[in-house]
Amino acid sequence: MANSALNRRISTMRQSFFDEGILGEQFIHVERLGDDDPHFLERVLTTYFRESTQSIATLQNALRSPSCNPSALERPLHKFKGASASIGAIKVSNQIDDAIHGCRDEDVDRVKAAVRRIHNEYTILRRKFEQYFQVSLSIYLNIHLFLYIYI
Repeated sequence: MANSALNRRISTMRQSFFDEGILGEQFIHVERLGDDDPHFLERVLTTYFRESTQSIATLQNALRSPSCNPSALERPLHKFKGASASIGAIKVSNQIDDAIHGCRDEDVDRVKAAVRRIHNEYTILRRKFEQYFQVSLSIYLNIHLFLYIYI
């Protein structure tokens, strides 16, 4: 019984990513890549979040500099956008697009505002995935406990 409630909860949580426009169809493709490996998605997302944390810190540090050159930020933004798009992180990708346009227009204030929004969307995404994986782990542990006790 507990597992069916947890399965419904995980399904609802997963669907909320799409309903809220946080994730797009690319995420479904990434999930399918790991059909044979139950930890694949977790590893992909762990790598994404680790690298993205560094990318955001690099952008924030560069923007604090009084001699900030927005065009120099375009390359790291494109790299970050590629990583975000590869997992289907739509809201993060959209904010990165705005930052890239700000760089092209050499509008430091626009880039700063976009990087704040990138950080916000990234934080929301990360928190939602942390909750998602906590529930997934509960299901995994319940199944293993059941197998240990009854088999």
